[in-house]
This record gives sequence, C-alpha cells and structure tokens, in this order.
Amino acid sequence: MKSISLVIVAALLSTACASMSIGTQPSATPPQLVRAMGGGAGWDRPGAFGPLPSAMAAKGETKCAMLNTASQTYRALGYHPYAKDMDGKPLPEGGFYCVPN
Repeated sequence: MKSISLVIVAALLSTACASMSIGTQPSATPPQLVRAMGGGAGWDRPGAFGPLPSAMAAKGETKCAMLNTASQTYRALGYHPYAKDMDGKPLPEGGFYCVPN
C-alpha cells in the first residue's frame, strides 16, 4: 500500500514537470521522492529515470493508471530500478515516472 501511495503522490508533482525529459538510461544516482510545496511529493530528478523497459511496461501502466481521474489519464514514461522513497530507501519495485496523456 505504501508504494501505491508514493506512485500517486509522485505523479501529481510530475504533472507540472511533464516537459522535463528522462535520460537515455537510468542514472547512477537514483531519483528520490521529496516533499513539495503544498504538501505533495514528487521526484527530485526526473532526468535520472531511464526509458520504460518493455518488460516493465505493463506494471508501469498499471501503477500510473492509479492516478487516472474522469478528466485526466496518466502513462508511464520512465523507470528507475533503484528509485528511493522519501526516507531514502529503495522502492521494492523501483519507481515509475508518470506523466499525463
């Protein structure tokens, strides 16, 4: 349940950063969730994500779809296998960078 919440909150901030691009591969320094103004959360470095591997595409789409509302849908754009939570601990399934469609 904790990882689900982290994906949701992280994607909310990433909406504002959708124009930021991901890297060509996951960075050696993983992105970390951080608190944002207004109490939300987001990734500290979206550019640290690499492309979404085809083997992780279905999982990424499922995680990002949890953000969908009646008026907005989300998709997974990037993935980092060692993305960190707000406490600096690696997320068990890595992290997905979700952006609006």
